[in-house]
Amino acid sequence: MRAAHRVVVTGCGAVSAVGATSAAFWQALLMGRSGIARLPRLVAAQLPVTVGGEVVAVPLDRADRDVVLANRAIDEALGVARLERSAVGFIWATGLDTYQEGDRGPVFRAAGSCFAALAHPFGEPRRMVAAACAAGTQAIGEAYWHVRAGHVDACVAGGSSCMLSPFYIIGFAALQALAADDGDDPSSACRPFDRRRHGFAVSDGAGGLVLESLEFARRRGAPVLAEIAGFGMSQDRYDLNRPPEDGSGAERCLRRAVEDAGLLPREVDAVNAHATGTRVGDLAEAAAIRRFFGNAWTSKPVSSLKGAIGHAMAAAGALEAVAAVETCRTGVVPPTVNLGEPDDGCELCHVIGRPRHDDVRTVLSASFGMGGQNAAVLFRRLP
Repeated sequence: MRAAHRVVVTGCGAVSAVGATSAAFWQALLMGRSGIARLPRLVAAQLPVTVGGEVVAVPLDRADRDVVLANRAIDEALGVARLERSAVGFIWATGLDTYQEGDRGPVFRAAGSCFAALAHPFGEPRRMVAAACAAGTQAIGEAYWHVRAGHVDACVAGGSSCMLSPFYIIGFAALQALAADDGDDPSSACRPFDRRRHGFAVSDGAGGLVLESLEFARRRGAPVLAEIAGFGMSQDRYDLNRPPEDGSGAERCLRRAVEDAGLLPREVDAVNAHATGTRVGDLAEAAAIRRFFGNAWTSKPVSSLKGAIGHAMAAAGALEAVAAVETCRTGVVPPTVNLGEPDDGCELCHVIGRPRHDDVRTVLSASFGMGGQNAAVLFRRLP
């Protein structure tokens, strides 16, 4: 049996409501800046919710919006890693923004052609991932499996999504999942773990990582940003719209990622939480994290990005993975934007108001999707 390869991250790319590069994205997170705003086009469309996280720094007037954002994140990540598309595999999650109005031209008219346009220049494997809000994390985990097994030397993985369309907003509003405009301050609409939370804010975004074997990276002299030490997933089989209140499914996912790495929960330094700002979801996730750490939860910093960047669905886990890599690299945990008063039942070691400067070396980044699809990736600083 062939020995498993160690898997490292050698490039990151991010396009979000707070920045169109990974550096801008990270700095905005450290500053506690929110990219959620009242959007005139949503107001003009008379939609039930008019706030969201829009990418304003990237032109989106051509082709499919997902493809534009994906290409931007992929190009940045490959540029950092110093690799060409033809030299790497491709595993990607996307919402494929087929419900937007406008003519995309003949290349985008056939079903699946958006993926074909994205995937065509890459080597194998080439695969699309569908796992609801956990899709971006799932894509990274599957790429990790391929590189670890030696199927490929390097692979691009991540996700892209554009959620600011009437189709998505009306649908999620009908599920009572969306945060309403908070009067004079729409930037505070999404409040993960907070007592006043009332839903998430949809957003556009894309995040991409280049994964490769440690041997291949060292042979090339590539920059090593972090190591992926483990991946875990689980399925709740509980309810389409809400997780079990005790967080049992999410906790199994976290535990499997750590077991895959050969570590114990106490060896995890911090958690990048999925926490979207929904009433039930945040309670279940907080319960899962406490179950996972046991009595040690009081000293393990937890941060959610949704108050800053909104919920980019298929891209959410990928963007959070970029932040987790930066936390491993720098030791700094960004604050949870708009968290002022943690709710009863959401007790955790929250990072509030300012970044937490610890010697964080190991970060668990988790995503929990509708329908009970859970995925988590364990990142660590390379020793």
